[in-house]
Amino acid sequence: MGYRSDVAYAIQFNNADERATFRDVMLHKNDQHITQAIEEVSDFKDKYIVFKIDDVKWYDSYPDVTAHRQLREQACELFNASYRFLAIGEDGAETYHADGPNEDDLYDMITAVHELRTTF
Repeated sequence: MGYRSDVAYAIQFNNADERATFRDVMLHKNDQHITQAIEEVSDFKDKYIVFKIDDVKWYDSYPDVTAHRQLREQACELFNASYRFLAIGEDGAETYHADGPNEDDLYDMITAVHELRTTF
């Protein structure tokens, strides 16, 4: 059995039109992994793209993981967008990446909460 993670990211564009154009540009690449990543994104709303998945093997060498990374990076490069990425491994370790001029705006959208509860 391999190492599993909970993963989420949000990409913020300057406006909904840029977000829609970005989606079209990425689909126009005709790359099956990019297309699959676009289909896996849970929300295209307003000026945001949001993705969340739990209990998944998330290794940088996997083509689907690479495609999701390309979405985040190319949004920044092509549209001056911002993103926040967070993965929490089964051991509780966090992997965090953020980029773009407004990355701090996304802090409340993607956060980790560690909690200990006891009931006696």
